[in-house]
Amino acid sequence: MVDQRVAPATAEERQAMATVTSTREVYGEIEALAEILRETWRPQTQRVDAKHALLHASERLCNLMSLALYQLDTNTQGVLRDRLKAELDDLRNRLMSMSARLMVEKLEKIDKRAEEVLRDRDYPIGLAGKLDIAFANLMSNLKVLGGPERLGENIPALVAKTEEDLHSLSEIERKLGVMVDVPASKRRR
Repeated sequence: MVDQRVAPATAEERQAMATVTSTREVYGEIEALAEILRETWRPQTQRVDAKHALLHASERLCNLMSLALYQLDTNTQGVLRDRLKAELDDLRNRLMSMSARLMVEKLEKIDKRAEEVLRDRDYPIGLAGKLDIAFANLMSNLKVLGGPERLGENIPALVAKTEEDLHSLSEIERKLGVMVDVPASKRRR
């Protein structure tokens, strides 16, 4: 029998529960992919594929978590909200501990590429927009997980430097007449 204190009373609460359930399922996919990465006997190509799939699944999970948090804040209350929020907090902490290294690597890659382009003064057309979108997606995911500071004490400084380099690169491309239409929803904030 379902505890009436945690049973969804409205369609919105049922949707919030469904979103949290989907979040748990995607987290299960992430755990399976992480296990593949830990298995050093697997071929390198399989491990690389698993790493890419893990990044994609992590982004899906962050999107689901963001949606679930919104739904909890706007459409649920009481014991049900508290229970679902606790589940999301647990998943957020587990995901952060699991994917922190990958997120730092992605941030470092974005920063390194922007830094190289600025140093070498070789500006591939549209690169600023591509790096900007990758950076915005990463920052969005980090926001859902609790912020860049959770990745380590040096990470906020790296985020600020990367953002500054991307801004410089965008300004250079603008001055060179390179116009890339980056959707407003994908720009860094």
